[in-house]
Amino acid sequence: MTYPLKTRQVCFFIIAFSIVVKIFSLPSIIANFAGEDMWISSLINLALDLVTLVVILFACKSADKDFLSLLQESFGVVGAKIIAGVYVVYFILKAVLPLHEHRNYIDFTLYTLNSTTFYSIPIFILAFYLCFKKFNVLGRLSDVLWLVAINGLITLIVLSFSNADFTAILPIGAWGAGNIFKGSFQSLAWFGDSVYIMFFIGNFKFEKKSFLKILGAFCLSAIMILAFMIIFYCVFTSIAYRQRFALTEIAKYTTVINDLGRFDYIGIIMLLFSSAFAVCLPVFFCAQLLNYIFNIKKTWIAPIIAVAVQVIFTLFFNKYFVSIQNFITNYVGYFFFVLCNIAPICISLKFIKEKHDATKTS
Repeated sequence: MTYPLKTRQVCFFIIAFSIVVKIFSLPSIIANFAGEDMWISSLINLALDLVTLVVILFACKSADKDFLSLLQESFGVVGAKIIAGVYVVYFILKAVLPLHEHRNYIDFTLYTLNSTTFYSIPIFILAFYLCFKKFNVLGRLSDVLWLVAINGLITLIVLSFSNADFTAILPIGAWGAGNIFKGSFQSLAWFGDSVYIMFFIGNFKFEKKSFLKILGAFCLSAIMILAFMIIFYCVFTSIAYRQRFALTEIAKYTTVINDLGRFDYIGIIMLLFSSAFAVCLPVFFCAQLLNYIFNIKKTWIAPIIAVAVQVIFTLFFNKYFVSIQNFITNYVGYFFFVLCNIAPICISLKFIKEKHDATKTS
């Protein structure tokens, strides 16, 4: 059997794409609810994703077919397409906030004097192009971009370290469980990356050490995310919730920058390059599922539909974005929790049980 991905590429995929989407406006959003306990809110979501990932990996271990084939065997053709349709809606909603953040970041930080909506067109061209590709392109991108993402984040963290007051996160838990869980709930739209691995079931050869390698990659990305959250709050403390784009703000007050100029832009550019692909991932999976549901023969139809929806959200509803963001963070979190954590666990457990039953009968 030929696999489009390798275990190495799945590990790099997690590192390359799970970090970069969480370091734009997410830190300020969580800080608004949980203050210095924002890292605990992030830790809760990461723990949920870890549990989900563990169950999915057991399903990967027992899989002998790709995810959609297994889904069709377990739930029937109609049931599988209904589940795929629900995930189309999920990926549409999951793409809205990251794409808009990426567009606003470029408009308001890199082109502050002459911003225009045309600067966001390339990201949609990139998304459209990726939608024509198969899973193997994600593996090739991961092989390159994981190193770019890690170097960019380390650059910003190192530059920010000298300005951080680590006593600012004390006392731990001061904001109370209610605010911590609210910050966790409000940020669900940016987490749930284990769902991507669910769609990789049967698309890579699960080898002897694959389980530990993939878990190790996830733990590394989780540590990097938590480190960024902690340092972000330790730099800005009580005004952290006002720092809309953490990516730019976190390192610009360091002494090295004052002496040499905006050295932090090296790290920012590396992270922006990685995030350009990361924010397109939901659109990519949306197009893949549309092709499966409707058996579309012409390869350009599904990419146009998937990208057009995001263009409408990002370009034509820009003035209503605050309302859209509030709706997604306040109400759609329940939907995200079910589709990111509950459903993948249930589906994976069903795959495992059916494989176990088939093995016993044979």
